[in-house]
Amino acid sequence: MGKKSKAKNLTDAICRDLPRLDKDYFKPGDYPGLEFWVRAGGTKAWRFQYKIKGKKYQQRKTIGKYPVIGVVEATKRAKELSSKIYNGEDPKEEAKLDILNMQLGAALRSYYQEELTVVNQYSIKTIQGIKGVFGPWVFRNTYDTDILNRLSKTEDLQYKKLSSIKPKMFKSLFNVVSSRSPIQANRLQSYLRKFWYDFVKTTDNPFFLKKKYKNTENVYLDFLDKTELPRVMKTLVRIDDRSGRLNYNYYNENRLKPVSCLLLAFLLTTGRRLKEAGSLTWTRYTQGEKPRIHLAKTKTSKKNNKLVFKLGEEAVNILQLIERDRLNNPESSFYFPIGDERNKYIFPSKAYGRKLKGKVSKALFVQDPGATWNSVLKLSGVQRHMKIHSTRHSFATNFYRVTKDLKALAEALGTTEEQASKYAKLDGEPVVEGINKIKFFDDEKPILKQVN
Repeated sequence: MGKKSKAKNLTDAICRDLPRLDKDYFKPGDYPGLEFWVRAGGTKAWRFQYKIKGKKYQQRKTIGKYPVIGVVEATKRAKELSSKIYNGEDPKEEAKLDILNMQLGAALRSYYQEELTVVNQYSIKTIQGIKGVFGPWVFRNTYDTDILNRLSKTEDLQYKKLSSIKPKMFKSLFNVVSSRSPIQANRLQSYLRKFWYDFVKTTDNPFFLKKKYKNTENVYLDFLDKTELPRVMKTLVRIDDRSGRLNYNYYNENRLKPVSCLLLAFLLTTGRRLKEAGSLTWTRYTQGEKPRIHLAKTKTSKKNNKLVFKLGEEAVNILQLIERDRLNNPESSFYFPIGDERNKYIFPSKAYGRKLKGKVSKALFVQDPGATWNSVLKLSGVQRHMKIHSTRHSFATNFYRVTKDLKALAEALGTTEEQASKYAKLDGEPVVEGINKIKFFDDEKPILKQVN
């Protein structure tokens, strides 16, 4: 560790200007082992790589996020860590102890700042939902006397050190919340369990609760049936017969956002989750004889390694429609000037950089097409309210009804067969054949023309 780094000096100006790419990358710092990482999501952080005697592989420890931690402070911390490692201390073990000595309330606030952010691809609704559960039930931030009276019967966990929280303590809180709202109790357990795995990262998670102790919830069952699906798809995808491109007059007349519409159509034709599809970049789409998408991660990435998903004809048609517009049609909603970061994304957001609700939008891609979804349902004659997640249920149900192949459906969704059966509502053949058997459009389906 006594050798000097030959790396070019990193200054705050250089760190500030380093662009984000489609994948994570780092630049070496001015002290051996110090690294400046730029995440695909846009966050920047300092990490220190080191070797511990007795351990086979190199270790890495996060020093801090940039710009909170600048170049000078990062170098100073790297030197301090190097000294500790030389004396036989493992920084990761020390960090675990530091975290476990934090109170739950303080740890959750740090979790809000470091993990639960839009930059880390959490939607605004998800962030609000998690904070909306922690607010009254952990922080007791409420004027509802009924909730406060119920909470008075159990320990106030927000002031407990993480290392002192036991499963029985949480079980007591869970029962109190259940007495008011069984669904809120389930959400509280799920969010706290995730917080522990993502932030604390130790195996002794006190918020883990066996399935038999959880409250029974009604499973979301709504989906578009075989008559509704073609109507909705026809509302989402409207093509000009003369040009073979999107009919922008139609979208303007009906006050529909073309990018949101095609994102929703892509969800229906692939069964992907909103976050997975919305954040797709063009580099993650492979064309050719076997078109497919490569996801950075899925909701079940920790349980299985499936990140590559084949695409059916209609999904490919949607992507081809976008490709025709995005590079040579300045009037298109998918078109942005060369150099604009939104060009990387298949479903770019026009709201980026605009002031919305008092804040400047940092979303480079569409994250919440909810308003468009509601309008599309009404225009299609579907009068009931449906969640966007019903697009995945609709894909699964219609897929299974035309294939009767649960294994292929599980492969298409990237889930277990048990979970796939829940999506499909259950009232084989290859995945792509199954997708192509779904009737997304009626007999008047527009035919894409070849446009040079």
